Amino acid sequence: MTIYIAQGHEKSIGLEILLKSLSCLSPEEIKKFCLITFHSSLADVFATIKLGEKNKKHIPAKFIKENDSLLPQTTQSLLECLRLIKASKSKKKSILLTLPTSKDQLILNGKLLKGYTEFFRTYYHNPNLPMVFKGPYTNVLLITDHIPLVEVVKLSEELIFEKIKITLENFPQYFSPIEEVVLSGINPHAGENGLLGNNEEKNIINAISKLKKLFPKVSFIGPVSGDTLFFHKKSNNKQLFVYMYHDQALSIFKSLYGIIGLNITLGLPFLRLSVDHGTAFELYGKNQANYLSALYMLKTALEIKNESYESKKYP
Repeated sequence: MTIYIAQGHEKSIGLEILLKSLSCLSPEEIKKFCLITFHSSLADVFATIKLGEKNKKHIPAKFIKENDSLLPQTTQSLLECLRLIKASKSKKKSILLTLPTSKDQLILNGKLLKGYTEFFRTYYHNPNLPMVFKGPYTNVLLITDHIPLVEVVKLSEELIFEKIKITLENFPQYFSPIEEVVLSGINPHAGENGLLGNNEEKNIINAISKLKKLFPKVSFIGPVSGDTLFFHKKSNNKQLFVYMYHDQALSIFKSLYGIIGLNITLGLPFLRLSVDHGTAFELYGKNQANYLSALYMLKTALEIKNESYESKKYP
């Protein structure tokens, strides 16, 4: 089983941090990856970081033919990865790694999509695919992600239920089992019994009741105030922290781990992993990018690949 890597934006730090990270692996480990890229984009980065000829020979790449396509390189690389995975006999065990891109680079059927997760939701016709973040000792799920804050209060009981359900069914197949789910509220102090809003009573509490029936071996806590969610943190890394919106979760997550984290899409025919940071266009071509995020991604992918992949779904 090959681990495919989508190039991302050609003027981001993605290729730089990938090449630096690959140089930290053994030749046998490197052979398990395949970068889908453009020769010109890769050559530009090689010239910048001055990777030794010995290391260059070990880079496993499949080049997309330079053409007059109006599609951005990000989209072309991603579509080629999806084609290769679909053609693979072991696609259910496939892993796709995506490198950083910007919000104007992913186009499907003429429609501009806001990110990789939105692309996958459209491509696979599943609007409930969850956006999950994994750090060295923390697992986080966002119920809403790239939407304006004013839209967050419109989230439904069904959305909460479906995203947690997909996560609990899929996360243990690749990572640790989840024994406890801790959910935040939407409002300050989780609504303070309705004094600061009733979204918790209308949607979150009902979703928890349904989830308890479906996953009787999992403990559910909440809704609790978003600012104290991590007071429930244990040391076993078998918890899932569920936040209702983007910055509510990622402010604390990135404060804890900086760039060392994974953006994960679950519920696909394969596992998708990405670094948890953006393009850093201002660093392109300067050979100054910190590559530890990409190294964390590669090592995690290798660990998953070496596991048995036996399903650990909850009965």
